[in-house]
Amino acid sequence: MRTAIVGCGEVGTTYARALLEAGGPDLVLVDPAPRAVLADLAAEHHLSVHAGPGPWLHDVDAAWLCVAGDIAHEVLADACGSLPEGVQVLDLTTASPDDKRRSAALLAGAGTYVDVVIMGAIAMGGAATPLLAAGPDAAAATAELAAIGAPVQVLPEAGPGDAAALKLLRSILTKGIEALGVDCLAAAEALGVREQLPVVLADIDSGGLTPFVEAVVGTHPLHAERRRHEVHRAGQQLAALGRPSALVDAVEARFAATVATT
Repeated sequence: MRTAIVGCGEVGTTYARALLEAGGPDLVLVDPAPRAVLADLAAEHHLSVHAGPGPWLHDVDAAWLCVAGDIAHEVLADACGSLPEGVQVLDLTTASPDDKRRSAALLAGAGTYVDVVIMGAIAMGGAATPLLAAGPDAAAATAELAAIGAPVQVLPEAGPGDAAALKLLRSILTKGIEALGVDCLAAAEALGVREQLPVVLADIDSGGLTPFVEAVVGTHPLHAERRRHEVHRAGQQLAALGRPSALVDAVEARFAATVATT
């Protein structure tokens, strides 16, 4: 198995190291500006780091795209002329769902394209960070990732772009919780109740996040007015601490919008 990793920043280098440590495939590394950590890894394993696509891609079986999401389609387009027919392309980038669908169309008839998204911080989880994959033959195409310990969940009956779309939906919750958490924990510190905060979150911990979200969304229209007032008071508490929160104001506006339409 000959695999190319195109883009060897943190993600690409993490997977390259995992493949090499597993005694993995004949590896091709492509990166126009390799960092020291990649250069050291390549030197240790007597590998070259190529600045871009070229003849070294002609006989690869798979190409893992690990570049920045906003240039992923362009990079794949540049590489297509060097990739062999039948190649498996795993797009592990943060490209938008539409860009991933464009990339899949670009490769149609010439190879297999799989939309893969990383569902966590690779700096923390390394190659064991969970992945979500979508596209024809996704299970077979991601077998090499699974072999190095990456937990891969394949979306049934899903096409390229669907995994990326789901990750962005997930981000609404995860990044929203993160941002509100910053405001909440800072206020708890200021009030001297940081250590007691988990006590009032225990019901969410015990029930699980998904059931909690389903429950509050299901009862949202009925209780929006009461909850809006509660959020307003929470915002007032932050303001009194000298920590006014635009995020809490936006949450109150969301409840107010529901009240206005029900």
